[in-house]
Order: sequence, then structure tokens, then C-alpha cells
Amino acid sequence: MASKRRRSRSAGAGALGCGPVLALIVIALLIQYWWVVLIALGVVALTVVLVRIATAPPRPPRARSPRPVPSPKSRPVMQPPGPAILADDFADQMRVAKQVRRVRDMQEWDYEWIRLVNPGKSSRELSEIANSHFARGRSIGVNDRDPTAP
Repeated sequence: MASKRRRSRSAGAGALGCGPVLALIVIALLIQYWWVVLIALGVVALTVVLVRIATAPPRPPRARSPRPVPSPKSRPVMQPPGPAILADDFADQMRVAKQVRRVRDMQEWDYEWIRLVNPGKSSRELSEIANSHFARGRSIGVNDRDPTAP
């Protein structure tokens, strides 16, 4: 006689086994360590990109367009260096340069004053007034006369 096998009464419930418990554990780990998963996916993606770049065939070289040759007219004019300056000459040169700067600054100040005194004049008329003013050797900074006076 053949012996009968006994089946467990919980055979249906046992078929599920520990699957749902493992799924819950995996979900809990994903929730807890989501940043680790993102970093791991980033590393994998970076590795894939590097491997594809390394195994890709080389690009054909680009044809370079020739650079335009600058015309000689567009270059700034450079003053050739002068002869070496002695100490006395240097002091004189610096004194003259300082005086020229002072005169130029005074002329700029005078031009601004003329511009403010004559608001309705055009820039050309202002330049004519200023040139006649400077030609007479006048400066508002030195004498406070009217710049339009003769």
C-alpha cells in the first residue's frame, strides 16, 4: 500500500513565503538610502559615457579657415624709443610733462565751465569759443573773467 503524503493545511499561505517581507525590506532600504542609489547610478552612467567616448572612432580633423591678415593701416603707430635720458634732462622732462598736464587739466576744466555757461550752443560753437579763449592765453582757473568777453 502506498502511503499517503500529508499536506500541510497552510500550503496556500506557505506559497507566498518570505517574498512580501523581503520586498518591504528592499523598499525600506530604498527609502532610507536613496542618495546612495543616486550616487551609484551616477557612477554607472559616468562609466558608460567614458567607455563610449573611449571606444568611439576619432573625429575627422576640422578644416581651419585661414586667419585674415591685418592690414598695415589698422596697427597703432608706435613711437620709437628715444635716446637714453640723463638725470638732469630727466628732471627737466618731468617738470615740463607736469606743466603740460596741469595746463591740459586747466583747459579741460575751462571747457567744462564754458559748456555750462553756454548751454544752448552746439559742440562746434563751444569748441570755437574754447579755442579763442585758449588762444588768448586765458584760463578760468587763473583769472575769473567772463570766457565770452573779448
